[in-house]
Amino acid sequence: MAKNTVHVFDFLEQDSASPTGGVCVLFGSERFLKQLAIKAISADGNEYSVTRIDGPTAQFAEVMDELATQSLFGGGAPKIVLVDDADSFVKQHRDRLESAVESGGSNLLVLVVDSWAANTRLYKLVDKKGFQIRCDAPLSGRSKNPDTKRIASWLVQRAENTHDFKLPNTGAALLIDLADCEFGRMDQELQKLALYADKNKKVTADQVAEVVGGWRTRTMWDAIGAACDGDAGEAVRLLDQLLKTGEHPLALFGQLSWSLRRYSTATEIVLRQVRQGKRPDLSSAISAAGFKPWGGEADLAQDRLKQLGRGRAAQILDWLNETDAALKRTHTSESRGRLALEKLLIKMSRELSPVG
Repeated sequence: MAKNTVHVFDFLEQDSASPTGGVCVLFGSERFLKQLAIKAISADGNEYSVTRIDGPTAQFAEVMDELATQSLFGGGAPKIVLVDDADSFVKQHRDRLESAVESGGSNLLVLVVDSWAANTRLYKLVDKKGFQIRCDAPLSGRSKNPDTKRIASWLVQRAENTHDFKLPNTGAALLIDLADCEFGRMDQELQKLALYADKNKKVTADQVAEVVGGWRTRTMWDAIGAACDGDAGEAVRLLDQLLKTGEHPLALFGQLSWSLRRYSTATEIVLRQVRQGKRPDLSSAISAAGFKPWGGEADLAQDRLKQLGRGRAAQILDWLNETDAALKRTHTSESRGRLALEKLLIKMSRELSPVG
């Protein structure tokens, strides 16, 4: 088990102090998350004591010399020497870096890398005697899929703590889909959304769709609405309009999936009520699934669920999983991706609605 290896979310949330000496490694694919970690590490000392060195041109002796001296403006705080884009630097000087980790030191060497294999001696040494922070999307359990619930929770916290507005969980989930889970882009969108907060500092999921997605998102909402209304022809027409603008089927599926999951959630709540011997309460199920009680959204959702019928609505999650698998198998073929989305929309058509 990792001893001194943490995810950047945990590092940013922890109460204990940042590393102040030895070797710290920031690794992973998300540049924005690395920047947050660097800022947090630097904030514990004095910004003037941070020396930045470009990894591809860094000389080992130069780095060690910097570590051996105190900053003139550091105020006595431990000096931080940060080697950015350090993959090639690590590859060239792995043995000497292992020795540096073993030796420790009062000043801090920060290596910022993309690749950081866990089966290397250097990784294991830093885990034992240094500190390392994984800077990419957190994963769900042992899978390779992003933990969207945790990411959404982080977005909600960042919206409130950094950008001073309240983002609902539904809005955070939608933002993840619309921004393709790119952390830098999601934070930029949070900055924009802050400008749309009401007097209570709140932003709605609809505003996320409008501000982040623009007309493409609105068109996709219309396509989803037409499909749930049973108008497969209109839904397919709007889908075709989006695909002709260059949108990729896999990108469109994120918004489609997010929207339909709410109908699936409402249906599962109703089915649970039935299993428990309770009288089905569709209105409360729709509210619990995240549909707003104002603006007609909840009433519209109720009509659409009735159009779908309980049997089809209960299959939505299976349909989404099947479509997701089909899209991933055909990601290089947009025509096959189109077909997978069209099949999903047609399954909700009025013509296939159960009789009675």
